[in-house]
Amino acid sequence: MIDEYDKPILDVLDTGLETVVGENRMSMEDRNRNVLKGFYSVFKAADEHLQFVFLTGVTKFSQVSVFSGFNQPKDISMDPRYEALCGITQEELDNYFMGSIAGMAEIYRQDAEGMRQMLKRQYDGYHFGARLVDVYNPFSLLNALDSMMIQDYWFRSGTPSYLIRLLNHTRENLDELTGRYYEAPEFVDYKADVEKPLPMIYQSGYLTIKGYNMRRNTFLLDFPNNEVKNGFLAMVASDYLKPRSSVNNWVQDTVDALQDGDTEGFRRLLTSFLSSIPYTMRRKENEREKERYFHYTFYLLMRLVSVYTEKQQSEGRVDCVEEADNHVYIFEFKLDGTADEALRQIEEKGYALPYLEDRRHLHRVGVSFSSDTGTVDDWKVIE
Repeated sequence: MIDEYDKPILDVLDTGLETVVGENRMSMEDRNRNVLKGFYSVFKAADEHLQFVFLTGVTKFSQVSVFSGFNQPKDISMDPRYEALCGITQEELDNYFMGSIAGMAEIYRQDAEGMRQMLKRQYDGYHFGARLVDVYNPFSLLNALDSMMIQDYWFRSGTPSYLIRLLNHTRENLDELTGRYYEAPEFVDYKADVEKPLPMIYQSGYLTIKGYNMRRNTFLLDFPNNEVKNGFLAMVASDYLKPRSSVNNWVQDTVDALQDGDTEGFRRLLTSFLSSIPYTMRRKENEREKERYFHYTFYLLMRLVSVYTEKQQSEGRVDCVEEADNHVYIFEFKLDGTADEALRQIEEKGYALPYLEDRRHLHRVGVSFSSDTGTVDDWKVIE
């Protein structure tokens, strides 16, 4: 069994590091790839002595000569027979861990079902095939049950710096990658390529299958659970925006304001955070890139408060609907426009119609950002 067989390549991927082998200078990536190739050539020579070989890794290097000296292994990544091979299913959790769940429920002042739902939101949600069998992250789940605490165990175990390098290399943003349907080869059959970060993000465990369209044979990709979503987005937001303020502290304060219905408090928090982003980070070469920057900034921040949704409605696309326990917020954003224009679009497009019978308090919020100051320029709320 060989775990993380591709780590020697991932550690140096897109770093530009070089080394000298003999009299030749070559990239560390090529050097490590050649070492792996030599290792698997020895494997082939020992074939008659091997009864079972199991490899795990993030990337599929069969097309770049790592396995050229070795009989090609069978890829079982999306084989329905093995969908739950490397995780814990809901049935297994209920059968074997209810005692531990009951202990956690006492600490968190929940009943057993409430505790199960908390664990599910935090650690469940992985799917590895069209049948959509739910799989928990075993590392995080077992750590939580052992320590009786819900924390981000897996995400804290290692920072995926190579993913940040890949995202910085490409012009794609996470909001353009997530929540979309793809054919399997687009995220599974993968040659290490810095121009295409999606397969690396998926196969690293930061995105997973969330839906399957049988007619088209396509798969919906998104974040698996709260642990991964919050951890990964916080890291991306810090790298992309480089704010002087703490992203995590801002998220906690924002969640409190939204749960309390404090729109003025949220306005102050948003204005303050945007003001803490260096001017050099938001400087873009044209109007389209300016608008893309503000859209992506708000996408990252709202996904981080875990209540961000973006809905396609019959009369058009609403920028953001946030649903808290007792409040619903409908936001419309303009760049270098007015809050009145944004509110008028909410009314004309009927964005509030699905919530008119909702028992929760409804807030319509029009916001205008200034590309000059980089923060909120105009803000109006209709309760």
